[in-house]
Amino acid sequence: MGQVIAAATEHGHDDGHHHHKETFVTKYIFSTDHKMIAKQYLITGLIMGAIGILMSVLMRMQIANPEQPNVIFEALLGKWAPGGVMDPNIYLALVTIHGTIMVFFVLTAGLSGTFSNFLIPLQIGARDMASGFLNMVSYWLFFLSSAIMISSLFVELGPAAAGWTIYPPLSAVAKAMPGSGMGMTLWLVSMAIFIASSLLGSLNYVVTVINMRTKGMSMTRLPLTIWAFFVTAII
Repeated sequence: MGQVIAAATEHGHDDGHHHHKETFVTKYIFSTDHKMIAKQYLITGLIMGAIGILMSVLMRMQIANPEQPNVIFEALLGKWAPGGVMDPNIYLALVTIHGTIMVFFVLTAGLSGTFSNFLIPLQIGARDMASGFLNMVSYWLFFLSSAIMISSLFVELGPAAAGWTIYPPLSAVAKAMPGSGMGMTLWLVSMAIFIASSLLGSLNYVVTVINMRTKGMSMTRLPLTIWAFFVTAII
């Protein structure tokens, strides 16, 4: 009898293993594993952070030597720095996109998406997030939002240049300045997709903390880290 049970168990294990065999795409790209998704958020956030830092450096170079020709400006900004002198419109665009990247794509989604995904299941004793599929969709919406924001840098009239809080009328009137047209539209589309990503992620965090705690892990016994993620998700 013991041999029969062992054989059945081994057979069932092999079947299950074969059924859940992962490919490169399912393991590293369209993954539903919370740890891999946390790594995806981290890598994307680091890339966006590097772009934001580069913009910050360009802004400070301009402030240090205003209206002075700079070969770096001419090489990186092209038509927006004729003769190496930065156009005032592109300076405001750098302020806008830099602020947007650092607040939304690095601080909000980069840190929250990375650490919430990685730590919540581990610290509450869950195997994974409540919905691995929604978790994956949340990341890819974040990635799409990031890609659209970066693509706005390459439109003909320039990216959004209304300040990272998007002040009207620069954000509302297409003719206000060059970046108020297509660049501003792409900024808004990117933010709409980012909000959808943030909403899906936050719902997943809240449901996971409420419903998937291990036996004996009451809300009053949750680590302060999890309480921070939980309250942030609700907000």
